[in-house]
Amino acid sequence: MHISYLKTVIMYCVNELQGQRTIYSILHLLNGKKSSQTIQDAHLFQLTPLFRSFGNLSRGVLEHLAEEIINSSWMTAIEEKHYILTAEGKRELERSLLECPIPSSLNGWLYHSTGELFWERITLLIQVISHLNYNNAKYLPIQRKRDVHEWLKDFLRTSGIARNEVGVMLYRELGQCLEELSEINPAVLTLRLTGYNRIGLTAVQASELLRINQDYYHHQFLGAIHHILESVKENPAEFPLIYKIMSGSGNEVQLTLSAQKTYSLLKQGLDLDEIAKIRRLKKSTIEDHVVEVALNDRSFNISRYVSEERQKLIINAANIADSLQLKQIRQIVPESDYFEIRLVMAKLGERQ
Repeated sequence: MHISYLKTVIMYCVNELQGQRTIYSILHLLNGKKSSQTIQDAHLFQLTPLFRSFGNLSRGVLEHLAEEIINSSWMTAIEEKHYILTAEGKRELERSLLECPIPSSLNGWLYHSTGELFWERITLLIQVISHLNYNNAKYLPIQRKRDVHEWLKDFLRTSGIARNEVGVMLYRELGQCLEELSEINPAVLTLRLTGYNRIGLTAVQASELLRINQDYYHHQFLGAIHHILESVKENPAEFPLIYKIMSGSGNEVQLTLSAQKTYSLLKQGLDLDEIAKIRRLKKSTIEDHVVEVALNDRSFNISRYVSEERQKLIINAANIADSLQLKQIRQIVPESDYFEIRLVMAKLGERQ
């Protein structure tokens, strides 16, 4: 029986979660929900590459696909909305991943926001430079957002690169990046580019031309973008032009706005009760922010909130329970509260 790529992704997530979260946690992950639980789950279960990689997936579609997977005897419920793969399902997942592997360069957690902005900038730059080279000013911009247009005007004015050299440099740097992308056809990107006397294809048109499932094409497209961003981040001197395009596109990992405000107060040495009072929020909400900070900032020291000794007890409890479910861990270390356990699990997920 044929299995769609989106089903493969759902089954992959189910297999990683091992029944410890509901099926809806997968929806929140693929949608890129910026909640403390979703962010922590993405790290704990090593699912960060898939974060916000299907932002438009609906609850109804997820439920429909889950039902199809169950009816195919590939997945079974262990409790309400908690599923695991059957032996047959694991074999099918393995077969499907061999046929359509999840791109290894995919990194939704790091690049879900910067990747989108990078694509908007580079496609407009390519279109404009192409038309400038042919002295043609009559065309409709491929991007309509004002901030992207303002960025391009500033870029052309301040980059220090002659306009007739931009195209040559960009062609060389993109070519070098894409040459190193062995598992993805560069055409997933190049077919989408618009220039002089050339209209880029839509995602649907490109997937049809390449004879790729639309969902699989989407992940390959994201994987190619993320590969470029990662390559340039690691070697900015090799890709000076693309590095300039990336500059100012935002941090790779951003705290939610509310967590940023809490983090600012934490840096001032305020305790959680003081911050809750100042921000007029529940202490539990401030605790959510601290967990989010711990996941984002590797240098963040949680010893202020959980003693070293208790951290060891919680890690040991997680190993004994062989589970990442907070309730099971707390049964072994009842002297620890859920906030302490979540903080330790946040750092544990970071190291895995």
